Amino acid sequence: MNTMISALTDPEHVRAAPSHRDPYAYYGRLARERPFFHDEANGWWVAASAAAVKEVLTSKICLTRPLSEPIPEALLGGAAAQIFGRLVRLRDDDVGDKLRGAVASALRGVDLRQVAALAHRRALQLDGDAQEMFRVDKTMTFMFALPVQVVAQLLGIPQGSFDDVMTWLGDYGAAAAAAATGIPLLTAELLARGHHGAQALFDLVTSISHDSQQCGPLLHALANEARRVGCDDEADVIVNAIGYLVQGYVAMASLIGSTLLALARQPALCTQVVADPTLLRPLIQEVLRCDPVTNSTFRFMARDGKIAGHMLCEGEMIIVLLAAANRDPALNPDPDRFDIARVERKYLEFGAGMHACPADKFAPLIVEVAVAHLLRRGLPFEKLEASLTYATSGHVRTPLFKR
Repeated sequence: MNTMISALTDPEHVRAAPSHRDPYAYYGRLARERPFFHDEANGWWVAASAAAVKEVLTSKICLTRPLSEPIPEALLGGAAAQIFGRLVRLRDDDVGDKLRGAVASALRGVDLRQVAALAHRRALQLDGDAQEMFRVDKTMTFMFALPVQVVAQLLGIPQGSFDDVMTWLGDYGAAAAAAATGIPLLTAELLARGHHGAQALFDLVTSISHDSQQCGPLLHALANEARRVGCDDEADVIVNAIGYLVQGYVAMASLIGSTLLALARQPALCTQVVADPTLLRPLIQEVLRCDPVTNSTFRFMARDGKIAGHMLCEGEMIIVLLAAANRDPALNPDPDRFDIARVERKYLEFGAGMHACPADKFAPLIVEVAVAHLLRRGLPFEKLEASLTYATSGHVRTPLFKR
């Protein structure tokens, strides 16, 4: 009974929503009724409507980190600070502006047909026992491993290091999220593992970059693009190569999981997609709109200024509800209807403005290969819902299936 009540009750606040069983009625009401407001209890502003979200994401006075603390204080003094502080998605300085273009150009220059072939081969390698039906308890391992390992191969990371890389990414990501958002609680042990993981990733990618025979096409392209735009700091290149892995570790795994849930919840649609795999692509696009990975992000005021008709002060934080904006009728008519044939679909999963994510073609393609593989392997979709929980996070919605 308690579980049922929880599922029907609104989240406590917007940062509790990504871990909620079903936050979308709540998000929809915020988009329609409270487009931009100040949460007095928690001290942050919230952008919920599509118009307000777009305004914040494209405003030059809304930064990814506060000017007073570009790197969370808790991370200072260790390798995690170096990773965090050099990632272009968390920088608003002049060097970051140049590097952002290099990161995007390198990723968009990758041959997507080769990526699809690589992902298909890796899926077969990960799924060693093809004689048996794919078990639900293998789903988590598969959905987290495949995207990271595809990106790792594109960087030139040898297969023998894949397990270590997965561990290091998890440790760094948990520590960075805890330091930046307070969720989960940052402990001394978590911080120590985060610093160790960051240093190990940095050392590995640095060694690969120095070996012309091992350096993969994505790492090579990033180094070339960085030089082209005048960014000669090797550490910036290494960290943003790691950034491809960091983004892929949770984001693509979460999208795989949410797509599997969409199929599990609509058996007739699952039957359609099995019969016609070309429907997978629009299915994933509708999942990105309807159940996005990045439920929210945040921005900080660089100076006093007006946003969505409200005066905000320097340093104030805005929670930017991408998931609510996707449910705004002004962005998508009849937004609560799940429709893979939706015309002129719009969503903000990949952001907008200067910090828009360049993986809008790359990430869905790997997810498509992953889900297609699981469909072919006969994943028992009907068992997914019973094993479902959501990872604790203030911003990212990650479905987890019991092992």
